[in-house]
Formats: sequence, structure tokens, C-alpha cells
Amino acid sequence: MLSRLDEVKAQVQTALDAGNLDKKQPVDAAALVAAGVISKARDGVRVLANGAIKDKVEIHAAGASKAAVAAIEKAGGKIVIAAAQPSAEQE
Repeated sequence: MLSRLDEVKAQVQTALDAGNLDKKQPVDAAALVAAGVISKARDGVRVLANGAIKDKVEIHAAGASKAAVAAIEKAGGKIVIAAAQPSAEQE
């Protein structure tokens, strides 16, 4: 049985493969919501290395593990760490 985190990781690569996430545009919380990968941005997205990204992609996130950064860079991509923006529902 897949955990919710495993499902999200698989959905990111599936969304990239299907073209729901544009590999040429930065992937951020808003893009993940628009692609249906997550339902709300909440306090931002943190990238963990418990999955596989095979495409060169730029990811904007509130945080990332060292292993996630290494895996994304190995695939030719990059990660940009930015401060989390409060969602409209929290303001």
C-alpha cells in the first residue's frame, strides 16, 4: 500500500510525463495545485528524496532535503528555496 507521500511523488512525475506540469517552467506550489498534484499549497512545499524525478525541471519550494537537491541536480534540474508564502485561507 502506498503512503500519501509516495502517491504525491508518483503524481509529480506522472504530471510531468502527461504535460500537466511544464518541464520548461518552474514547478512551484501553484503549479502543483493547478496540475491536481496537491489540493492546497498551505505553508509551501518541501521536497524530499523519497521518489524519482527523471526530467530536468526547476522546482521552487519552501525547503528541500540535501538528498532531494542532489537527486534533482543529478537529473539536470535545480531547486530554488524560497520563503513560504501564507495561503489566502490563512490570512
